[in-house]
Amino acid sequence: MIRLTRREKLLAGGFVIFAAAWLLFTVGVKPALGRIETLNRVISEKQQELEKLRTRSKEYILLRDSLNDLHTKVASQQKNFELLPLLESLIAKCGLSENVSTMNQQELPIDSNYSETVVEIRLENLSLNQLVDFLYKIESSQVLARTKSLYIKRNPANKNLLDSVIEIHNAKLIQS
Repeated sequence: MIRLTRREKLLAGGFVIFAAAWLLFTVGVKPALGRIETLNRVISEKQQELEKLRTRSKEYILLRDSLNDLHTKVASQQKNFELLPLLESLIAKCGLSENVSTMNQQELPIDSNYSETVVEIRLENLSLNQLVDFLYKIESSQVLARTKSLYIKRNPANKNLLDSVIEIHNAKLIQS
């Protein structure tokens, strides 16, 4: 057995302590610090995803409630309601009878329970105020009729008047 001096023993003990500390840092502390850094990054990403999910959840609930309201309105609509006569009466109320060039009605199935009535109206030689008044009367009517598309251009003969094509849609429950 080798005899070590006190100084050599202290040096060997210091080396053993240093090696143990280095081993502990390399095996335990450094991976733990890396893992903590990774977890902090992942936690912030997951919190952002959670916020997106909450936002989408609120949007979904809003859309679901809106769809339920729409189903209720469609179901409560008069069973014998026809969109074309309503639009003809609104056109007469607005004094646009002479401005109508064509009115086309089309029935489109949406799914097994609902269909949609689409009426395309071509109006010629009308003022902007007349058009706005007519659209307002459609939107403010008690029935579930909405303007789906609106195309407006100036009348080629009179630059102060407009020509327009309006598509009005109405959903209804298919009678079983």
